[in-house]
Amino acid sequence: MNRTEFMSALEKRLSPLSKEDRDDALRYYDELFDEAGPIEEQNILDGLDDPDTIARQILSDNGVAPDGRPEFMIDDVITPSKGAGTPPPPKSTVQQLKEDFSGMNRNTKILLIVALLIVTSPIWGGILSGVLGLIFGLIGIIFGLVVAFSGAAVGLVVSGIIYLFKIPPIGLCILGIGLIVVALDILVIYPMLKWAIGLMIRFIKWAIDTVKGFIAKRSEA
Repeated sequence: MNRTEFMSALEKRLSPLSKEDRDDALRYYDELFDEAGPIEEQNILDGLDDPDTIARQILSDNGVAPDGRPEFMIDDVITPSKGAGTPPPPKSTVQQLKEDFSGMNRNTKILLIVALLIVTSPIWGGILSGVLGLIFGLIGIIFGLVVAFSGAAVGLVVSGIIYLFKIPPIGLCILGIGLIVVALDILVIYPMLKWAIGLMIRFIKWAIDTVKGFIAKRSEA
């Protein structure tokens, strides 16, 4: 008998149980096989009782009448047999935590989630700070370019106008360069600054909505 045959036979013999109890029992043995791995699978099978014996033990432990074999229950006492001593499958830690969390009221859930966010803040806070720092740095660079280009444009335009009255060819050249810088400032630098500020606003809004959605979802679970 291999793992698949064992699990199929056990599932069939546990049919009198509710789906939840049956799934818990099957999950226990699935985890047992998973932890052992394929190499040790046969050793696990050799060490276990047959599916019929295990199923009757689990049925009896869950208050469901076994199949009537007399050696199993006499005056509500389980007598030793091949299957005696087989421990009932315990609930997994994750499942127990889910049940405990589901049993809490909404306010308790919110407080627990807030506490969890505070405890893990060094992790997500560091990531958030890094992203915000990157965005603010980008905005600072673009803003510096805006100031530099604007200052250069004003200086060139003013100098060009002055030189128009002194040395017209040079004045026209300087004025032309100034106007080019003004055009670059208006057509390239300002749109980049606007885009960076919009990116920061969208990111902050996304972060706030994500936290709110996480808290709302968990508190309703």
